[in-house]
Amino acid sequence: MTVDVIIPTCQPGPELLQLLQSLLEQTIRPNKIILMNTLTDGMDRRRFDEYYRISDNISITHIEPSEFDHATTRNQGAKQSSADYMLFCTQDAVPANNQLIEKLLLHHNEEVVLSYARQIGDPQYPIESLSREFNYPPYSQIKREKDKEQLGIKTIFSSNVCALYNWKVFWELNGFSDHNIFNEDMLYAYCVIKSGYAIAYESEAVVKHSHNYGSKKIFHRFFDQGVSQYMNQAIFKQFSSMNEGKKQAYFILKSLWERKEFLNIFRFLGQSFAKVVGYQLGLHHRSLPTKWCKKLSMNKNFFKE
Repeated sequence: MTVDVIIPTCQPGPELLQLLQSLLEQTIRPNKIILMNTLTDGMDRRRFDEYYRISDNISITHIEPSEFDHATTRNQGAKQSSADYMLFCTQDAVPANNQLIEKLLLHHNEEVVLSYARQIGDPQYPIESLSREFNYPPYSQIKREKDKEQLGIKTIFSSNVCALYNWKVFWELNGFSDHNIFNEDMLYAYCVIKSGYAIAYESEAVVKHSHNYGSKKIFHRFFDQGVSQYMNQAIFKQFSSMNEGKKQAYFILKSLWERKEFLNIFRFLGQSFAKVVGYQLGLHHRSLPTKWCKKLSMNKNFFKE
C-alpha cells in the first residue's frame, strides 16, 4: 500500500515547512510528496526548490499564475502519482501528530473511497476557531447518498485542505472537474456518492488550519462560492443548505455571547453581511461585466476578457 501527497502552493508561509517535516515523520510515510507551485513575481525557482526539497521523495513542479486552477492544478499533480492513495493537502494545514495518514486510511475499503480530516482552528482567532469546531465535530461519520435528507449539504461536504483519495476510483470518476472556481472537493464528493461509494469523516485525523480573513477577503471568497453554486446549480439544488448556515451562525453567536466576546459578535455580524452580499453577487455574476467579476473574485484568472 502506497500513499502520495499532493500540495498546491503559492507564496507559502512557515506552515509549509512544518507540514513537509510532519509528513516525513508519519507512521505511514508518503511514497512521494508532490508540490505544485504557482510562481509569483520575483520568485526564484532555484531557491524555492533548495529550501523545500528537504527529502529525496519531494518533487516540485512550477506553473505560471495564468495556469492555476483549483481543480486542474490538483489533477496535474495527481497525474504524477501512481500510488494506491493520494493525500491532498493545502500548504497551511499542519498535522497535529504523526498518525494523520494512518487514521485517514482507517475506513477505506471497497465502499469508502474518500476520507477527510478534522480541522482545528487557532484559538487566537475565535470566530474562525468556532467555525472549524462546528464543521469538524469530535466524532467520525460515514456518509452515503441515502443520508442527504437528514444531512442536507453536509452529505457532500468534504475538504481537500486534508483529504485522502483512492487513486483508482479518483480516475474512474475523472478526478476533479476542470475549470471550477471553487468547491472542486465537494463536486468530486457528489460524484462519489452518486456512484454508490461512501465518504468518511475521520475525527481522529487532525490538522491545524486557520485563516484570519477580514470581511473584504470573506466577501471575495463567498463571491466565488456563489459563482460555483450558479455554475453547478443542478447539483447544489439537490441539497438543503439554508438550515446548516443558520445552525452555524447560531452556534457561533451563542458561543461568543457565553464568552462575553461582544466585539467579536460585531465582527461576526460584519463578516456574515459580507458573506451574504458576496454570495448573492456571485450567484448573479452573469449580469456583471467581466472586469467587475475579476475585482470581486479571489480567483481573478478564472474570468477571461
